[in-house]
Amino acid sequence: MILLLLLAFQVNPELAQHVNAGLKAQKAGDLRAATREFQKVVQLAPTLPAAHVNLGSVYYQSKDYENAIPSLRRALELNANLPGAHEMLGASLLAQGWPAEAIPHLESAGSTDLLGVALLEAGREREAIERLEAALAKRPNDEDLLYYLSHAHQRLAKRLAERLLTESPDSAKAHQLIGEAQAEAGNRDAAIAAFRAALASRPELRGVHYALGELFLESGDSTSAEREFRAEVKLAPGSGAAAFKLGATLFQNGQTAAALQELERAEKLAPGMPETLLELGRAQAATGSSATAEKSFLQVLAQERESGLAESAHFQLAQLYRSTGRAAEAEKEMNAFRRIRQERRKSLTSK
Repeated sequence: MILLLLLAFQVNPELAQHVNAGLKAQKAGDLRAATREFQKVVQLAPTLPAAHVNLGSVYYQSKDYENAIPSLRRALELNANLPGAHEMLGASLLAQGWPAEAIPHLESAGSTDLLGVALLEAGREREAIERLEAALAKRPNDEDLLYYLSHAHQRLAKRLAERLLTESPDSAKAHQLIGEAQAEAGNRDAAIAAFRAALASRPELRGVHYALGELFLESGDSTSAEREFRAEVKLAPGSGAAAFKLGATLFQNGQTAAALQELERAEKLAPGMPETLLELGRAQAATGSSATAEKSFLQVLAQERESGLAESAHFQLAQLYRSTGRAAEAEKEMNAFRRIRQERRKSLTSK
């Protein structure tokens, strides 16, 4: 920050000349020249706080944090209330890898976003999340905030997971956590074993049968998946996600009427979910309810435009229109299906 306090009292002509030259060079973006001028100002007035903060601000603007730190520290030693100095010093310390030292300066400056980053790097994840969430509320699409906030949540989750596994290694929740980690890593058998251990300890544990069902679906064992999703629905009859998975699996297993009933229930529990609407439309079409199926597919397309769900909805509509003699509309939907499929393939191959 450029401070004009240097001229607030009587100064000699040489000092004023260097101050003016430094300010002019800084304004023009000539930071090297500004640095030289403000270094001379510091030499002429070493006890003047504004001399050090002006030099520190040029170093900071040049991203020369190593030199900015001592200049800004000296400025604050001389005047602890210099505007902008605490924020620049805190940011410089953070940039140099000194988050713990940066925190009090960033707190003094009220710099919510940088304070959140410093707290995160200092291992204070809970406090970091609070600050970063507040900053994100003001700048919801800020890529840096999204990055650091995601890391803060990940680190906190990791700490809590380690605590659970250390303090209660044989608990049902510890087994469930291990199962989830193994499933994510692709270790299917180990995941199933861990989930079974969790249920052996606490048969009423929600979410475990659901996870087992997904593992069986991935391996092509839809019969076992159906059994697990049924168990999950029994434990959590109010879960729209469980109802959807059971309905979709029933449809896959050829139990169309039962699938339709469960998918309708899923839609009531969690209205408007495009995944549910797509499967519901398929079941409705299979039972001859063309009008309701069309409505479900169109609801999907009202929410999804270029996704895989949209691609499937266009294809299903094309089949539906063709079966009811609406050839022109069927061709239109097939063209939309082909276009989205082609664009999605291009996107996947370019990654």
